[in-house]
Amino acid sequence: MEKKTIGKFISALRRANGMTQKELGEKLFVSDKTVSRWECDECTPELSLIPSIAEIFGITTDELLRGERNNPDREAATSEDVASKQKAKSDKQFKLMLHSRKKKFTNLSFISIGLIIVGLIAAMICNLGFSKGLLGFCLASVFFVAATICQICFTVSFRLLIDEEEAEHAEEIKKANTDMVFSSVKIFFGILLTFAFCLPIAVLTLSYFNSHYGLVIDSWILFGSLFAAVAFLLAFCVYKIFVLKALINKEIVWLDEQVVSRANTESKLLGKICIVFTVVLAIIMLATYIITSSVSESTFIERERFDDPDRFIAYMQSEYDAWYDEGYGNLPPSEVPTHEPNKKWAEIDGKKYYYNPILYESINILQHENGEWEIVVTTDEADQNGQAMYSILSAGLLSLHAINLAVCVVWYLVKTKKRKTA
Repeated sequence: MEKKTIGKFISALRRANGMTQKELGEKLFVSDKTVSRWECDECTPELSLIPSIAEIFGITTDELLRGERNNPDREAATSEDVASKQKAKSDKQFKLMLHSRKKKFTNLSFISIGLIIVGLIAAMICNLGFSKGLLGFCLASVFFVAATICQICFTVSFRLLIDEEEAEHAEEIKKANTDMVFSSVKIFFGILLTFAFCLPIAVLTLSYFNSHYGLVIDSWILFGSLFAAVAFLLAFCVYKIFVLKALINKEIVWLDEQVVSRANTESKLLGKICIVFTVVLAIIMLATYIITSSVSESTFIERERFDDPDRFIAYMQSEYDAWYDEGYGNLPPSEVPTHEPNKKWAEIDGKKYYYNPILYESINILQHENGEWEIVVTTDEADQNGQAMYSILSAGLLSLHAINLAVCVVWYLVKTKKRKTA
């Protein structure tokens, strides 16, 4: 059997590819005599030329050094087995890497959540402990801004890019990126709601209560919850109508076509509802302005008017007598005084009369130049009834806003539920 050598193998490969010794030498930057010496087994190629020769003829360096090709069937089986093992190993490594990044992102996100909690605690300590509401809000805002910046950095840092090497894992990368973005969105909502909850201790203490001492706990919870609810509704509308669409269009998140279609439908529905809500809100506010401009508390207060001092005197003294006879304003027997309580004397038109000042909100006595009298008496009971009626009117106008909002929310929930069940 003829011995297999590198030289004879190179000669056979050269002839099979239709190349001359000179052409092969030019490709390897050697002379044709050098190639001839290889093929005559007078010498062997330098080790540095072995990879180049193997590449020219499309074989492996192992095949060139052995002087023969490998068994095709065996090589194919070996290659497939190696490729399968390498792919399995690569998939496992990728999944471990992806799991590790997700875990790190989740753990770092707790830093943002912790900053939110610390900000809220700082606001509570300053407002309730030291009566420094504005200072508490400022400190809390610093922590909220820090939480926002941290969460943005975490999201950007752990976001995976899809390159050619990771193309086979594109779907897994898209899902991981989408999950991270939506997790960050939830945290951003938490930051916004906590900020809105703390806002009253700064806004109301300065504008409404005109004080730097903050709010008591019950007022803070009441107004904070109201501010947070309004902030959530506004943020939800902005997110659904604008932000989510931008995230999808810029491929920051990837969703199924069905989910994208439903999101677009909900966005259009929410936009329509917001327009209706805004129009109705403007109408209610205009009506409120017109009503409050023409109506005040005094509109609902019933006053006693007199143009004769004698009638006025009789009225004032009869009011006192009735109060006295009824038991001093329904006082318990043990508390009834032995003398006539709250009996005050006054004079009008040279005539003295007695009355009880605690029964009246105001007594206006005016005598015109022509001698005519104009006396207006407002009892405390009539004043309280007028204020109550005005409060009912104000509450009714305010309830229209609540009804408008409730109708829009129910409209949105019913429509979206129908589409999900369809």
